[in-house]
Amino acid sequence: MFGNWFTVLLVLICVFANPCFSLRFLGDRETFAKFPKWDACINASIAFEFRTRQNDGLLMYTDDNGKYDYLQLAVTEGAIRLWINFVREKEQSVEIELGRNLNDGNWHRVEVKRNRMETTLLVDNNQSSKVSFGSDFSFGDRLETNNYMYFGGVPGNYRQNLARLNIPANVLNSPFQGEIRNILYFNCSCLPVR
Repeated sequence: MFGNWFTVLLVLICVFANPCFSLRFLGDRETFAKFPKWDACINASIAFEFRTRQNDGLLMYTDDNGKYDYLQLAVTEGAIRLWINFVREKEQSVEIELGRNLNDGNWHRVEVKRNRMETTLLVDNNQSSKVSFGSDFSFGDRLETNNYMYFGGVPGNYRQNLARLNIPANVLNSPFQGEIRNILYFNCSCLPVR
């Protein structure tokens, strides 16, 4: 009987304290986590939690292999900033900044939602939305040609190939120092992928 209670207590501690289920980034230049491609069609979202004491650092990045579309999330001066472009062959990028003092060492939840031409950034209990106008709202040509999801940084050779995209290079060159956990994709199928 004591063994069962001890097991339940241990599981509850792991679930609520969650020290063993996060990715820890030390801010090294070539450190990143590579995740499967995100099927970010016209109605999809991605969410995760992070904690840091760093003022500036790249949280997440993906693109369509450097053609037009990209999604970049970063901590900038203690706030969360999103840059996204998904209108093919046009510079219709959306930039949203939300939150303050998020580099307080506590866990914060971030979510990016797409609904056709509208992009919404949610940080903890706050949200902001912007719209891009165009005719094509798919992210990339096909999932197979899109890039992987990178968390905490990007490979060095990858940074060099992004010069023509309209995103701030200084963010790509600022590796993240902190932890990321509970990464959850909602794809076109509306089925979550953890």
